[in-house]
Amino acid sequence: MKGAEDHLELTLSGVSMRFHYIWLRDNCGCPECRVAQSGERRLFTADIPRHVRPVETVFDAENRSLLIIWQDGHRSRFRDVWLARHDYSRPRTVGPGPGRRLWTAQGETIPSFDHDEVVGSTSGQLAYLDAIHDLGAAIVRGTPSMSHEVERFTAAIGCHVRETAFERVHNVRHDASGYNVAHTALELKPHTDLPSYHWPPSIQLLHFLVNEAQGGESTVTDGWAVLSDLHDHDPEAFETLCRIPVTFQLFSAEEDTLASAPLVQLAPGGEVVGFRYSNQLALPVDAAFDDVSAFYDAYQKLGAMIGGGEYTQEFKTQSGDLLTVHGHRVLHGRRAFDAASGDRHLQDAYLEYDDLMARRRVLHGTHIPPGPEEGL
Repeated sequence: MKGAEDHLELTLSGVSMRFHYIWLRDNCGCPECRVAQSGERRLFTADIPRHVRPVETVFDAENRSLLIIWQDGHRSRFRDVWLARHDYSRPRTVGPGPGRRLWTAQGETIPSFDHDEVVGSTSGQLAYLDAIHDLGAAIVRGTPSMSHEVERFTAAIGCHVRETAFERVHNVRHDASGYNVAHTALELKPHTDLPSYHWPPSIQLLHFLVNEAQGGESTVTDGWAVLSDLHDHDPEAFETLCRIPVTFQLFSAEEDTLASAPLVQLAPGGEVVGFRYSNQLALPVDAAFDDVSAFYDAYQKLGAMIGGGEYTQEFKTQSGDLLTVHGHRVLHGRRAFDAASGDRHLQDAYLEYDDLMARRRVLHGTHIPPGPEEGL
């Protein structure tokens, strides 16, 4: 262990780590710096001297903890497991994030679960939520074919329906007066819903009350897998799609949604966290003249990858199936169907991915993170 000008270098279990002094002081977990009842901060970060330094650093091998005595006499302790968990000196890699698995047409099959298991047991609900986290999609079989069941299902998993400009529970069936291509019997190319919001809904539930029409097979496409391969094979095209905005609009006689943003959103570490794609809702590209040609090169390459089938799984949904998709990752669609061959009626609603993942953390018991001094 040694101190540099503005940070501490130490090795724990053979792993080298570095932490800035101000970061360590800011994350002290003692009762003077944290609210014991809630774990929230008492120490106001702006009050820490910008060039705070320790006068002594000691690693307590018996308690596996780092003791720091600061210039003002304050003492901070950090467990080694806590430091390892929050080690930010590790190299950053571009990828889908821990636990998430990319898939293709021939890869991992979208899992299905029994409705009563999901809503009636912790293990069934966790399996469903884990699938949404890892793969971005899941099917719940045997969902009661009752109107507005998506709302009851949402409540049963401890989440909330997101309101949009349109119906809270949206009816999708063949309707000559409908305001969206989904109300026709035409093919729906893979897309994400409501890219016409600056923050599109991040979870979509599609509940098939009845599906007796010929054709109309459902499709799901792992957009993050598409983008991962595009990044590897044509980083310039990937960067173009991260940079140039596309405007989308969806409207009815009474409502309107309109937003302009790049198709791909990245986290600070470079991994993809958001993807919006809906060819049918895109308005004319309004970009700098010198960018338009590069945009179409990238956009057509992306579209060919999405439409080529390599990343798409196709299946026939049955009455009572409830399809869940992570709307910032997975594109959904359907083949054309014969509207005269039988009824096809689904209801969908939107949720937020954050709410489902919060529920998952609560059920796993990981939503209350250990503090830096826990276990001492």
